[in-house]
Amino acid sequence: MPELATVASGVQIGAETTPGTGVAAGKLLSYLSLEPGISIGFSRFRPMGQKVAGTVVPNKDFTEWKVSGQGSYSELIYPFCSLLANVTPTTVDTTAKLWTFNPAARTEDTVKTYTVEAGSATRAQKAAYCLFTGLEVTFNRTDGVTMTGDMIGQNIQDNIALTGSPTAVEDVPILPTHLDVFIDPTSGAIGTTKMTRDFNAILRVQNRFNPVWPINSTAPSYLSHVETEPTIQMELTLEADTQGMAQLVNARAGTTQFIRLSAVSTVNAGSTTAKYQMLIDMAGKVSDIKAFDDNDGVKVLTYTFDAVYDAGWAKYMTIGLQNKTAAL
Repeated sequence: MPELATVASGVQIGAETTPGTGVAAGKLLSYLSLEPGISIGFSRFRPMGQKVAGTVVPNKDFTEWKVSGQGSYSELIYPFCSLLANVTPTTVDTTAKLWTFNPAARTEDTVKTYTVEAGSATRAQKAAYCLFTGLEVTFNRTDGVTMTGDMIGQNIQDNIALTGSPTAVEDVPILPTHLDVFIDPTSGAIGTTKMTRDFNAILRVQNRFNPVWPINSTAPSYLSHVETEPTIQMELTLEADTQGMAQLVNARAGTTQFIRLSAVSTVNAGSTTAKYQMLIDMAGKVSDIKAFDDNDGVKVLTYTFDAVYDAGWAKYMTIGLQNKTAAL
């Protein structure tokens, strides 16, 4: 038997119709890495008068996935449909598909779950009911768009046969030269005032869901999920110039700002004008200011903005992702 070479271990994904009912993982990911980890809880009991345990009993059995990757106009729909809200794209400019994510502020969101396979032809594993629970998307001029995050899945199934002949997701990278950051005072003006000296921008969505563990002898793993109070933030590292220090004024006044992280390609997704693009818009108030720092010799300040619901805008965040992908 050949050795299990990590270099040959890939990841495939399939969108589930019913959460927890496994499907063929027929899509091959090139920009997202999903690394599984077995997570089993154990209850240990040591009886009186005995130096070692009398029993160790397994209890919760699931998978925890480490998420990392590089920005792609097509593959980001997979975490967004699971983490934010499951949506159906609309057609723009003949061939372009616009995926618009508007997570609800006061009701539960319907999200997409996946069956994920990881490994190689030598040996592979899979899990059903895989759900993204957290993601950080970072914009900067050096690395472009990168991401880290977390996903959970039901208990792992070992030594499975990978779904054959997977189809690669459309290959359209987000380049560093596509990026811009905007901050504006009203929702109607989003995308007007460009921050010309922003060095790093992070969208952070964490603690989105928890698994649900009812007593049920037929269930080998968790049976459902529930929404929790999430952490939703943007973190911007700005030069401490006129634009950067203006956010200190807004912080002191508790003023809502409307922030856009923009990635717009030079390549058309539509037949004439609709570009591949990703626009991440959020209403936020400053919740933290880090100490003055140095960024390659430039004096900077890093502001954290917490997402806030804006009644006039009727939302706290929206993401528009435009590509040619019609379905997960």
